[in-house]
Amino acid sequence: MQVYRDKITGYEVRQYAFGPERNSKLYFTCENFSTDDKYFFFMKQQLEGWTDGGCYRANVETGELQRVTDYSYRGFATDREKNIGYTCKNETEVYAVDLDTLEMTKVGDLPRGGQITGHLTAANTGRIACSYHLANKYYGLVILDPGKEAEVVYQSDYRLGHAQICPSDENLIFYIHETEGDAFQRTWMFDVKERYVRPYYVEHPSEWITHEVWSSDGQEMALMKLDPAGFVDGSKGEVHTGNIIIGDKDGRHFDVAATSTQLLHPCISRDRKWLCADRISYLGTTVQEGVVLVERATKKAKLIATTGSCKTGADHQHPSFNRAGDKILFSNPDENGIGQVCVIDLEQVKKDW
Repeated sequence: MQVYRDKITGYEVRQYAFGPERNSKLYFTCENFSTDDKYFFFMKQQLEGWTDGGCYRANVETGELQRVTDYSYRGFATDREKNIGYTCKNETEVYAVDLDTLEMTKVGDLPRGGQITGHLTAANTGRIACSYHLANKYYGLVILDPGKEAEVVYQSDYRLGHAQICPSDENLIFYIHETEGDAFQRTWMFDVKERYVRPYYVEHPSEWITHEVWSSDGQEMALMKLDPAGFVDGSKGEVHTGNIIIGDKDGRHFDVAATSTQLLHPCISRDRKWLCADRISYLGTTVQEGVVLVERATKKAKLIATTGSCKTGADHQHPSFNRAGDKILFSNPDENGIGQVCVIDLEQVKKDW
């Protein structure tokens, strides 16, 4: 671990990995820290001829690294409340990982011949859910309840992804139609009991909705509403293309929580008082990339950490809060555009907020 001072924002940042392989944080749609915030988890890319890839945990204070799984496991994600991780081996075998001891226990199997299309997610009841590419080449939503066999609860010929079971309601699974860009209707909510699917945020033709995430209590979702054309702020001469929208659990009410330049992936602190997002060059606009912090009460947005430019989507910053909400973990693309995991302490930011 090394500590450096951001040349633009002036804040101290801790960097925990230095490549040449990608060392990227878990996706922002799951918890990234242990329940006591002592450790965070990240994925080390396995380069050709190397054998040390896989999921690692890093001690936030000391920088000590320890491997949790090797590179044969996929879809690692941590539980919202319990100190447990979930991961897949050989595409279909689901394991729970005790994040204190790192002991692994097999909890079930997903349908044969398929593979997950994102990370695993879990509700507070222990139900695991994921989007899945089935052996019949359809896409589907799969649930795995403790002690039971996995069940395909929904099938579609659309490419499904970003599935996230509601943390506090095992009956609701959010998912998207993945186009790797805009979609006519991207966001969907599935009712497990009723086997009923409906749009979450109902899109108009001019809207571009992307990168959605549940709050930790499952009461609301944050998503990004992009304006591909952008608009010029006459007072500042800036092009704004990112609005963070907050919707209620049922998708009946939405508010604009923040507007800032070139935002992409939003995340909500556990107390729901703060938002963060990455600032990225896209849609023909080039900016200084980095991490933005937003206070929901005032809608004030501030660039708190700058980064290099991303080589690929896997190298995006994908910032997210620790459980206490006093630190943000993000991937910082290095001089080659390859993400390397970093943490910024928010106490220094809030002192001059």
